[in-house]
Amino acid sequence: MATKKTHPVIHHRQAITSLPPESFPNPAHGHLTWRTLLSSPQTPTSDMCAGLAVCPPRTGHLCRHRHTQAEIYYITSGSGHVFIDGNEYEVFAGTVVFIPGDAEHGVVNRGGEPLEWFYVFPTGSFGDVVYRFEEGMGVKEGKGEGKVKAKI
Repeated sequence: MATKKTHPVIHHRQAITSLPPESFPNPAHGHLTWRTLLSSPQTPTSDMCAGLAVCPPRTGHLCRHRHTQAEIYYITSGSGHVFIDGNEYEVFAGTVVFIPGDAEHGVVNRGGEPLEWFYVFPTGSFGDVVYRFEEGMGVKEGKGEGKVKAKI
């Protein structure tokens, strides 16, 4: 059995901004976009995947959801609120957030500029991450419903 080799990957801003933005097929799951930066098999990487997410000003949100994997956010610009297991936290550029696996979490941007963050999952492929949205929750509080497998 052949094993896939991993290699260093360097993405500069021009390459990152040329990546196509992604979003959920169901807008009830959130008003945001993301760019997947590192994810097997699209990149020769393993063990972790990462990307950049953006919630637009005032109306941007990622509905509350869960996934098996823990997650890290590093807020690169803007400000907003992150909800984790019923608690609300203010975040702004320079904030790091650790989200335990299976913790319910979501993001809301009520500010006047985009809220952008770098995220990391401890799995080699973003496609391994299955988003589980709570049923019967309103979008206003950053809540949605259904299950969605991450895609790239």
